[in-house]
Amino acid sequence: MTPHDDLRPELRQRADDMLRQLTPREREALLVKCWMSHDARWFMAVARECGMEVANRLNRIAAHELGRVEAQRIVRALGLSPVASLDDYLLVQEVLIGLLGPDLLDYGVSKVNDHAYRVQVRRCFAHENAERAGIADQLKCGIFARVTGWLDGVGLAHEALPPLGKCLKAQRRECEHTITLARR
Repeated sequence: MTPHDDLRPELRQRADDMLRQLTPREREALLVKCWMSHDARWFMAVARECGMEVANRLNRIAAHELGRVEAQRIVRALGLSPVASLDDYLLVQEVLIGLLGPDLLDYGVSKVNDHAYRVQVRRCFAHENAERAGIADQLKCGIFARVTGWLDGVGLAHEALPPLGKCLKAQRRECEHTITLARR
């Protein structure tokens, strides 16, 4: 193929022109939706092939490790100061949620004390999708596995109560977790 036969430069220009039609917010929302679709389909493929126990275990491992890496990457990209307090972390958590999918959850955050906070999830995309797929009663929470990855990623030892396990909403319980940071 000669350089004159290469269609890519012209195609790239046309594609870029098309993509510029999206606002940054629309582009970001589209990327989040595509990622969430990938995530759901990966989970269901593993569940069908290997069973829910394996899918839940692998999902939680992957979510935790993803959280750890994305927290480090995003903190570095934004030039944020090292996280030294609960208040520092809560801001970082909100930045992470704001970037990675602010519309995926409806939740509240409150401080319990200077070393602990509570998250109350009113609406959760993972639970909603599991309900639609008919697997909610078997779903183990991957959302808070990601949160513990964020905490590890910024170097904060912590304890989560209740311990991560089956989806609380699927058990008809309030989805409420208290995260306590180890005192430094």
